[in-house]
Amino acid sequence: MRLRSVVVAASILFMLWTSFGSIASGQSSGLVKVTPFGSHSGELCRNDRALLFEDPTGVRILYDPGRTVDETDGRLGDVHVMLLSHAHNDHIGDVRPSPGGTCAAPATGAANANTNFAAIASLKNAAVLAPGELSTYLSRKIQNIRGSAPAACAEGGIDNTFDVPLPAPCTASLRPGGSRTARRGGAASGVRIAAVQAIHSNGVAGGLVDSPGEAPGLSGYGGSESGFVITFTNGLAAYLTGDTGMFGDMETIISRYYHPNLVVLNMSDTVTLGPNEAIFMMKSLIRPRSVMPSHVNEQATAGGIVRGGTRVDLFQLFVRDYVDVVLPLSDVTRTFDGSGRCAGCR
Repeated sequence: MRLRSVVVAASILFMLWTSFGSIASGQSSGLVKVTPFGSHSGELCRNDRALLFEDPTGVRILYDPGRTVDETDGRLGDVHVMLLSHAHNDHIGDVRPSPGGTCAAPATGAANANTNFAAIASLKNAAVLAPGELSTYLSRKIQNIRGSAPAACAEGGIDNTFDVPLPAPCTASLRPGGSRTARRGGAASGVRIAAVQAIHSNGVAGGLVDSPGEAPGLSGYGGSESGFVITFTNGLAAYLTGDTGMFGDMETIISRYYHPNLVVLNMSDTVTLGPNEAIFMMKSLIRPRSVMPSHVNEQATAGGIVRGGTRVDLFQLFVRDYVDVVLPLSDVTRTFDGSGRCAGCR
């Protein structure tokens, strides 16, 4: 009996290992496309957060649309999965984008109490994956728009796989230690999305809380914030930090277990990793092949070139000998191979 139990346990472990391996290695070919959707084309500006990832199999994932993208934006195209790191206004989108303003102070449009995030998910029939208690919050926002609550996202097998495109939006919680796999119908493998720790906060602004609302000065409860590691079918592993400070698990879990070779780094000033902390993180904790500094809360570029004296300028000065810095310029699609190398980037 004991021998049989050992054999069964070994078989299960083997299945898990081979399953994860098939996701991690995938096709070992093709390029992942990463397209930023910011306020000013060709620049990295103060409000820029939104990134669209496209796997070689066609799975398209939108991350933190914020204030620069809503459901009317013609740049979006198909969106199969949406990821939200946390519910702060600049990530979930409390106001609609508006043309004009400057890169340092982009214009914004009318308030959107149902959020740009929910409006896009509702129109695009996206699978919404969010940390903490945000999946139920976003479900309600989608219900406000569509008139009916979205279903829970399906999951199948030990990889929690769901197929896209979907006929209607769905919502699901995804918390550190958990993962789901999005597979384009007919594809042999899918894109694995794992949640990882972030250290920040996740309050929902009072203006985005439905009646009866919150007392003045208080935020709604959003649960915990999160980062994500997306493992694409060509082998690229992208770590999306979300808003966070440094923590030891960046090295012991995220680096050693997930092995990200591309990092989308939220770096700004007093509310997330500052440039000095971000430099240490790149050189000593994660050590990826490429990094895209985002969420910079400044006009980082002019004419697509980094401006001297900015946080991004300081950051790239001290990490460029260790990691390839790839600027997420709005509307400029970057392509990455399975090793994290940006194809065609200087």
